[in-house]
Amino acid sequence: QLEFEDSVIYLNDDIDNHTLFDLMIRVRQILKYRKSKEYKGQLNDPINLMINSAGGDIHEMMGLIDYIGSLNVKINTICRGKAFSAAAVILTSGSGTRMISRNSTLMFHQASSMISGKLADVTATVDFVKQVESDIYGLLAAKSKKDAAWWKDNMRTDLYLTADKALELGIVDQII
Repeated sequence: QLEFEDSVIYLNDDIDNHTLFDLMIRVRQILKYRKSKEYKGQLNDPINLMINSAGGDIHEMMGLIDYIGSLNVKINTICRGKAFSAAAVILTSGSGTRMISRNSTLMFHQASSMISGKLADVTATVDFVKQVESDIYGLLAAKSKKDAAWWKDNMRTDLYLTADKALELGIVDQII
């Protein structure tokens, strides 16, 4: 879903094989609309990404984070309801103001994978997932008040956070 006048994009499903390109299309539509005579704001006003998602694919998540970081316009991330797993990392990675509503919940956890195949292939997958997980800890450390070691230790099990705790940890900038 997309609201042109308010520059709102909704991320309210599982993050899957279509999420990245869907977001890219919607951002481009907003930027095109901003060049029209109908738009009353500034070209560089932030775009708002409204998140209520249980998470999903780690590769799509990394692509979304890279895309958000590559834009010349800031992306405010706003959690209303839940941002679990990949959605929580996307929320944390916003390039504008990162917000959460008072009664929303965040959840971070270790990467997971469904692995099958030859032992060599399973080992290669495990090594890759460990590297991606390490990258995520570094990303979270750069965007919060905790270091990568803290994230690694605390994400061994599902880490559920209230809005107040998310603000305290520096995952979000404000509670709305």
